[in-house]
Amino acid sequence: MSAPSEAGAAWEFPIERGKIREFALAMQSEAPEYLAPDAVVPPTFLINANRWAPEGARVPHGFDRRRLLHGEQEYIFHGPPPRAGQTLYAAERLAERYEKPGRRGGTMKFAVIVTEFRDEAGTLIAEGRATYIETAKATKTAEPTKTTEPTRTAEPAKTAEPASAAQPATAAQPAPGTEEKA
Repeated sequence: MSAPSEAGAAWEFPIERGKIREFALAMQSEAPEYLAPDAVVPPTFLINANRWAPEGARVPHGFDRRRLLHGEQEYIFHGPPPRAGQTLYAAERLAERYEKPGRRGGTMKFAVIVTEFRDEAGTLIAEGRATYIETAKATKTAEPTKTTEPTRTAEPAKTAEPASAAQPATAAQPAPGTEEKA
C-alpha cells in the first residue's frame, strides 16, 4: 500500500433539479423524493461530477487504458444527501496504490481515487471511492504438443438413395396409339 501522493484541483458541481430527474428516470425510478422541487440526489448521482471537471483537475491513474477496469465504486455520505439547488465542490486525491498477482500470471495494479464533495462552507458532504485496475499483460503460453499420428475423422455413412430419386425426371409421354384428339 502507498500513502496518498497526488491531489487535483477542486471544481464546482451544481446540483440541478432537472438532472436529478433525468438520472432517476434513467434508473427507472419514479420515487417522489427525486421528482420534488427540492429533490434529493440518488446515491450514485455524484458520478456526474466527473463531467463538470475542467481539464487537468482529475487525478490521473496512470494505467494503460487498453487494460483498464473500473473495479469498484462506493459512496459515503456524512449527513443528508445533497438536494437540488446546492452547489458542491469536488476534488480528487489518490488514496492508495497496490499490486496483486494476476490469476493468469503477471501483476495487476490497483489505484483507489477518492473524490471529496464539500458544500460552500467547506463541510465534507460525501465521498466517492473508485478502484481502478490495470490487468496484467497476457503471458505467452506454450504451444500444444503435436502428436506424430494424424488425427482421423470418421467418414459419414452413405445412405441408399430411393430409386425414383436416382433416375432423372422426364415428362410423361402417352403410349403410342393413345393420343388424344383435339
